[in-house]
Amino acid sequence: MSSGGVDNGPFLRLTYPLGASTGSMYWYRPFNALTGATNGRGQNDPGAGGTIAPVAFNVSDGSTTLYSWGTQPNPGWYGSPSDQAANPSKYQGNDFYVQVRVRRTGTPGAPPDSSQYSNITGKSVWLTTTNSTYTAQELVTYGQSAGAGDVQGVQSRHLVYDGQNFSPLGQNNQPNESVTLSNWTLNWRYSGGWDTLLYHVTPGTPGGTGSNRTHFEVWAQHDPALIPSEAGHYTKIWDTTFSQSYDTSTNSVGAPGLPGWNALILAIYHNGSQFTTSSFNYDYDQVIFSKATIPAPTK
Repeated sequence: MSSGGVDNGPFLRLTYPLGASTGSMYWYRPFNALTGATNGRGQNDPGAGGTIAPVAFNVSDGSTTLYSWGTQPNPGWYGSPSDQAANPSKYQGNDFYVQVRVRRTGTPGAPPDSSQYSNITGKSVWLTTTNSTYTAQELVTYGQSAGAGDVQGVQSRHLVYDGQNFSPLGQNNQPNESVTLSNWTLNWRYSGGWDTLLYHVTPGTPGGTGSNRTHFEVWAQHDPALIPSEAGHYTKIWDTTFSQSYDTSTNSVGAPGLPGWNALILAIYHNGSQFTTSSFNYDYDQVIFSKATIPAPTK
């Protein structure tokens, strides 16, 4: 969209129509810093203060650019120190932060069962890899969800599941999970305005235990235009540590799967559900990837 974003500028809108099955609406990109000619901004991404060289991201609808991304010298992986040491040319760091500002104004309730799936949990924001959208390590923020008890007219709660077992975080469902904070208890819900999510992931070793586990954290802020007291402040809603397995297979074009993450997807994917209540939008703006924490917005 050309206007209406956080600063009344452009933003990404994904729409799920009423009564239609639309399972492929998403925006997908690697963690790499990109050149200004290929990132849509006209200037190079900062690249951690210039310490990471930007790369060209020549992609078009239907191209295989992402699927083959891991075959290039600099595919932007983030993983544990020992995994970096084993394959240094493929990694750019250990822990990482991703900020996404989201607007979910619609409240259509839970997705109806499809011919293939029941008790559906949709997808909104997820951390994955360029080798495949569907990986053992995908960390998926729920879209509309039957399992979360979404009902029409009520804003959804922020929840996350892990692709290694399709189970939610924060309920001791993950291997060796130690839960410090869980939004199942805190119950932070979207406001319907421009809310901000800040993800922080510290990848552990494959199946790592003890101090080698993966650490997952999320901070959230409701739209300061709706709730001015939240301007410049985050509320921490997730803090959990667990043993993470990874998809380490090589895909059909020779891109190796590595322990960790190297891609982000923004989506409105709901497994072929045909909503009978209403159409709805997921809006996204101010997506920032960083090696350092990102302050909460002031407006």
